[in-house]
Amino acid sequence: MIAQTKILDLNRQVDSKPVHECLLSNAIAKIKISSFGCTLQEFIINHPGFPKRDIVLGYDNWEDYKKLFDDGKSAFFGAIVGPIAGRISKASIPWKNDFFKFEANEGPNLLHGGKRNFSNVNWELVSSTDVPFPSVCFGINTKHEQIELPGELYCEVTYTLKEAQLEIKIESFAIEDTLSNPTQHSYFNPGGHPTSILDCTALIDASGELALNPDKTPTGEILKTQNSPLALHLKFKGLDNAYRAAKLKNQASLRANDGFELNFSTNQPFLQIYVGGESPLKGKNNMHYGAYSGICLEQQAAPDAPNHINFCDIYIPKGQSRTNTLIVEFKQCQ
Repeated sequence: MIAQTKILDLNRQVDSKPVHECLLSNAIAKIKISSFGCTLQEFIINHPGFPKRDIVLGYDNWEDYKKLFDDGKSAFFGAIVGPIAGRISKASIPWKNDFFKFEANEGPNLLHGGKRNFSNVNWELVSSTDVPFPSVCFGINTKHEQIELPGELYCEVTYTLKEAQLEIKIESFAIEDTLSNPTQHSYFNPGGHPTSILDCTALIDASGELALNPDKTPTGEILKTQNSPLALHLKFKGLDNAYRAAKLKNQASLRANDGFELNFSTNQPFLQIYVGGESPLKGKNNMHYGAYSGICLEQQAAPDAPNHINFCDIYIPKGQSRTNTLIVEFKQCQ
């Protein structure tokens, strides 16, 4: 198969922009991305020696993603999350010798950017190419989309399908003094989206994890992990914590019981690990997604970073930029 990029206009508009569906493919993989939420809907791999599988949870139609957000029941399947991923305690951050107060959307806290966020708006198609690899880029402006944030931010996300890996690059450009900590929120399952995540092995090279309050916001303390790589206890329903990466690449891996493996590399200091995938709607191929259907590895700075002086800085001065990358490599386990 020739590597290619295909752009489909679905003849629908959301947020005054056309909804696009983008297909990137090569000899062993195909991904589908929706402009709504800049969402990774499919990641189908036909690797030699293994049955073909779709390794991300999702829905067949982009309208299902929108419906769940409209109903307040979304699990953020495959979406770009932001502009601030994770939780902000009391929905408040220090801002220019004062405080900026967001509209809370999870009890008293802010979760994944607020009620209107990167995940539930329609992104603009910026560019696409077949050379040197199939690739597509989407963009969004927080001010134009009425996304709550101190200072205007422009963000571009580029999905690039290389030979045996998917690269996701999230670039944040500060039009005014602002802050940004986005991530990609796919639920992965190396055995394929109809299987249980309990049938796989998950490892992470971590030097620490965040201590949490009862509402899952960080206390500010970073606890040392005992072993690295750390085997994650996937049977713990609701595993939802941030782990500090111990090295600069190949920080995590997921291995199916047939030996098919996914490796994850990021330039970000933390991976927020969440086990879940439960959905009130049927997923792709009429699948029911339960509590152990998939696992998120959300690459990002520490959640609630502005409220802890010992966490990394997510503020961006006017005219500067910041890039968050994730590389998902698929291979046969040795």
